[in-house]
Amino acid sequence: MSKKVVETQEIGAYYKQVREERGYTLSDVAMSSSYLDKSQLSRFESGESMLSADRFLAAINGLNMTASEFVALMSIEPSQYCVFNKKIRAYVMVGDIEGLKALIKPKARLKMEKIFNILAKSAILDISQENLITTAEKKFLEKYLLSIPQWTFFEVKILGRCLEILDDDEIYDLGQDMLASQELSQIIAFNGKIVKKTAINLYVYLIFKGYYRRAERIEKEINNLLTEWDIEEKISLHIFKKFSQYKKEKNSELLKEVQSDIDMLKKLGATGMANRFAMEIEKYC
Repeated sequence: MSKKVVETQEIGAYYKQVREERGYTLSDVAMSSSYLDKSQLSRFESGESMLSADRFLAAINGLNMTASEFVALMSIEPSQYCVFNKKIRAYVMVGDIEGLKALIKPKARLKMEKIFNILAKSAILDISQENLITTAEKKFLEKYLLSIPQWTFFEVKILGRCLEILDDDEIYDLGQDMLASQELSQIIAFNGKIVKKTAINLYVYLIFKGYYRRAERIEKEINNLLTEWDIEEKISLHIFKKFSQYKKEKNSELLKEVQSDIDMLKKLGATGMANRFAMEIEKYC
């Protein structure tokens, strides 16, 4: 992949981050200049196309910034999401519920603040079963994901983290929409692991909920995405497909086979993966 394509993706993604942190919508920026339109900005943010110099300057001005301010900020500031995600992962690894709760911002106003609060609460729900998600937050998340013009890495990540929050029908529809989106190949080119992990999380979630036919449809889509190098993903499919059979047939021998597979992973040194599988299965057995 060319360096120019990578730079376009990075600049567009960073522009989107700054825009959302400052509370501007695509429509707000598009209306600030006759040089811009919403679809053009959306393509730029998703990395599909670069803006011309005059349009790029107009887009920066639409955020009430100068070009020098934007470039300086981009050169020194790490991605806000990456910083926040790193904190969540650190707390989740040690089961620090209070640490996760400390990440929740009271009276969140900006879109990103609301999303970060939901991600923190989702992590709390996942490791402790304590549900802090409010009805308003659930509605906000539903509206946000259902109204996105294009799928990007950020939305894929949010979907994968928030499966326990959304309604079952919405989760399935959003997963199908993501896998059928025109942007999928481009997202995979830059963040293939995230897309595949999210799709597998959706597959496992549907199995746990007893939606076996839906899970089978998602499995077919996943198999179309996987390559010979996606060993962890293939192991995940193998184990949870067998667990799905156990749930449907209530055959204790199948559950023993699943446990045997998990024990083999531990013997091979893949203890992190094995423990994750065991923890997930234990919740639903």
